[in-house]
Amino acid sequence: MPATPSFCLWWNWWVYSLTAAFIWVAAWGSIDRHLLIFHNNLMSTRRRRFVFHTLPMLIATIYPYIFYFIVIILNSCENYWDYNYVFCLQPCFGYSQPTVALYDFVMHTMIPLSIVTVANVALVIRVLWQKRNQQRDWQRKWKLAAHLILIAIYFIITWYPEAINNIVYIYTSSPVSVSLQVKYFFFLPAILEMTLPMVSLFFLPDFKRTVFRFRQTTVRP
Repeated sequence: MPATPSFCLWWNWWVYSLTAAFIWVAAWGSIDRHLLIFHNNLMSTRRRRFVFHTLPMLIATIYPYIFYFIVIILNSCENYWDYNYVFCLQPCFGYSQPTVALYDFVMHTMIPLSIVTVANVALVIRVLWQKRNQQRDWQRKWKLAAHLILIAIYFIITWYPEAINNIVYIYTSSPVSVSLQVKYFFFLPAILEMTLPMVSLFFLPDFKRTVFRFRQTTVRP
């Protein structure tokens, strides 16, 4: 499909929205684990489950699409697309509306990224601290801890380079930062989005046993 202003506009809306929705769902999911493990009374009724689980997930999913529709599709600023880049460089609010760009960076990168990192590390510490004397559950607790630590590290590796580069760009407006962002750092979160579900499957209870059992019982000609 040939690059056109319309294509670049909608392509950016889709990518920005999907990425922000992903990280906010992950952020609330990190908080949700605390509620499920330590405050399960908040999930005891259908109404409470809707308020504390379903509704936040719906907001985290829908809100980014509305926000970016306003600041990318409906925005009156003029876009200067560069078709040599995968994302046509970036939407105009990123370089012509610093207040919106700062809000976007803080709200859709720094806050959810901090929540994911802090919440998962805190949950690991809290679980191991409260259950440290129950040795019979050590293997199960260690699997949970390893999974959460891996998620936190995964987010740090794939998101922090982009976040740090954004901070550099905000204070310096360096064209090098823009080039690094659109050529390299934009793709790191995509790696996370594609591989995290597969990594999480590995830590599901009895996942490997179920897979191997399925392979053994498969009828072969």
